[in-house]
Amino acid sequence: MTAQPRWSRRNFLRGGMLAGGALTIPGLASACSSTAGSTLEKIENGETIRIAYADEVPYAYTEGGKAVGQAISLHTEILKSLGASDDQLEFVLTDWGNLIPQLGANHDMVVAGMFITPDRCRSAVFADPDYVMPDALLVMAGNPLSLTQLESFVDSDAVLGVMNGTSELEYATALGVPEDRINVQDNLDALVRELKSGRLDGVCLTAVNLTLQAESDSELEVTEPFVPVIDGKEQLGAGAAVFQEKDTDLRDRVNEELDKILADPDKWLSLVEEFHFTMDYFPPEDLTAESICGDDYK
Repeated sequence: MTAQPRWSRRNFLRGGMLAGGALTIPGLASACSSTAGSTLEKIENGETIRIAYADEVPYAYTEGGKAVGQAISLHTEILKSLGASDDQLEFVLTDWGNLIPQLGANHDMVVAGMFITPDRCRSAVFADPDYVMPDALLVMAGNPLSLTQLESFVDSDAVLGVMNGTSELEYATALGVPEDRINVQDNLDALVRELKSGRLDGVCLTAVNLTLQAESDSELEVTEPFVPVIDGKEQLGAGAAVFQEKDTDLRDRVNEELDKILADPDKWLSLVEEFHFTMDYFPPEDLTAESICGDDYK
């Protein structure tokens, strides 16, 4: 993938594996309740906390029976700096579409590289961004329809593929891609099958995971990365951890530890580089969850 520019806050607008359940790694888990004590108290008391992720390379995914990825590595480091032991961290593989809806019922927090958006801010609490990322399109080799960005699907017959519950689905809808030309699937593997079968013409997701997919499959290629523009404003994605509304205390402590890591870019890179992250995706200093959530920040 070609190098991307470093990002600033002016780029932003203010304002899969399982069909319906969850798989805990490792072992079985006790239920969590949104009416129980705070998650920070659970950490301090030595209790287990359940951390949801969705299988999406390279952010958070299962490899060798373990949860791994950029978000897993970074936030394991942060939670351990808050006093949590490895035994307290129970990672729960969950549908992307259920990561926020099941907060408090199925899991205590979410570590999945989820983009912060004002709409999501109305339903959950976000930490500050730990990376930024443009989008791209995954197409068949040769890009037979010459697709370049989401606008390519607005005034054509091309069918767009997106993951359920993603920002890319929101962007496509906002741009006016007709609903009957949006093919929604639970994960990237399903989208690739639909692409190869001819039931869609291009997949829109973040540039890094589509690049990795194309590098592993000679039948596919990825377009140049781009930043979607909605109502004249760029929508560069910024990913972060997600918490229950009662857990602003934990969010604040996570932000404190994240600030320490971001103050040392070499430290940040040491935690995420093996997952194909570079300094191109390092979050700008002035970008915060509050600046993205606007009035919906909690």
